[in-house]
Amino acid sequence: MTDKQWKILLVDDDRSNRQAMADWLESEGFDVIAVPDGTSAMQHIQDGIAVIVTDLKMPRTDGMQLLRLAKEKAPHAAVIVVTAYGTVESAVEALKEGAFDYLTKPFKPEELTHRVRKAIEQSRMAAEIASLHAQLNQQYGFDNIIGNSPAMRAVFEKVRLIANARTTVLITGESGTGKELIARAIHHHSPRAHKPFVPINIAAIPETLLESELFGYEKGAFTGASQRKVGLFRAAEGGTLFMDEIGEMNLSLQSKLLRAIEMRRILPVGSTQEVEIDVRVLAATNRSLADEVKAGKFREDLYYRLNVVELKLPPLRERTEDIPLLCRFFLEQLAKENNRPVMEITPEAMDLLMAYNWPGNVRELRNVLEGIVVLSVRDKIEPADLPPHIRQQSQSQAVIRSGMTMAEIEKEAIRRALEQTGGHRGKAASLLDLSVRTLQRKIREYNLPF
Repeated sequence: MTDKQWKILLVDDDRSNRQAMADWLESEGFDVIAVPDGTSAMQHIQDGIAVIVTDLKMPRTDGMQLLRLAKEKAPHAAVIVVTAYGTVESAVEALKEGAFDYLTKPFKPEELTHRVRKAIEQSRMAAEIASLHAQLNQQYGFDNIIGNSPAMRAVFEKVRLIANARTTVLITGESGTGKELIARAIHHHSPRAHKPFVPINIAAIPETLLESELFGYEKGAFTGASQRKVGLFRAAEGGTLFMDEIGEMNLSLQSKLLRAIEMRRILPVGSTQEVEIDVRVLAATNRSLADEVKAGKFREDLYYRLNVVELKLPPLRERTEDIPLLCRFFLEQLAKENNRPVMEITPEAMDLLMAYNWPGNVRELRNVLEGIVVLSVRDKIEPADLPPHIRQQSQSQAVIRSGMTMAEIEKEAIRRALEQTGGHRGKAASLLDLSVRTLQRKIREYNLPF
């Protein structure tokens, strides 16, 4: 895209300064809209503006007010603030509010051009990432839950069917599969979407405090209860209460939860008066509640009350075809969060990612990619960038499936590592988590041509 296709909004109440900057930027090939104050700028802020260059000190609407409006109305526009010498504190405050950069008067025209070009690059990157993110989510996602596998399409369809109901839902699946995201999607697509979504992790609340957290308490109900608290059920009034790790709740409290769901009433701690509630309960667990019932650790009646509809989320190893989509989605997110270009994954690295069994599921995949994005200085993810345990397990599984002996597996893993590193023994040893000396010995032992 040429400079002329990028619009620059120039805001300065000093006519001569404004005209000089506008003339210079236009001579550099930019499309410039020059206005005398923030109020005038507001009329143009959504006109496809890529960069806003604004003086901080202006009458009526000043530069800080304009910056805040830009973050709301044109989030992809990069803002450069201009401040007089000796007032750099204001510029620093603007950076904290989200400005891209600042210029201190007086400055050279070339410096203005340099800053504007840098800002355009960020604006372009932000717009592209947002576009890719929206496209990917539209084609393969459901409320930021990415998947195109048959298993995930079945989950999305079930969410659509149950969203409008009032019934309780039990969301099951291993840790890291996205149970809270599914709960939020159900709430978002329900008639309760305009009311609160209140999540609680049962395992994270001490057992002695859980009842008062859920049902609230009256002033003086116990030592330290200096004032009345409404509790999470009432905080979620009209909306949805999501109870994660429901299997961690003790039996005594389970009976009170069952009554609250069935009677739509709660009894705050220290009160004699029940309170009516209108709350939809969604629960989640990574345990088998049926097994917990058999073991006497979970009430059977509460299990059946929660499990009116079960939504079982597949582990990532059972939907490996979604891994490329998830990688692209997360890499776009991470690029935006860390102000980096979007990284690509080489086919060799993707093969390793798809062969790994992902015990931590989608959460583990995102964490792995985040570590790579933060530490990498390249624009592509190579096999050597992946954590050693992923490389080793993926390579072992790939060859084990072919029915090879252990010696053949080791030979094949070494051969692949040497091929991936162009025969570089030091890099291959790092990839295999071996010493160079051990690798050299094994190359001779297996008579490998490297």
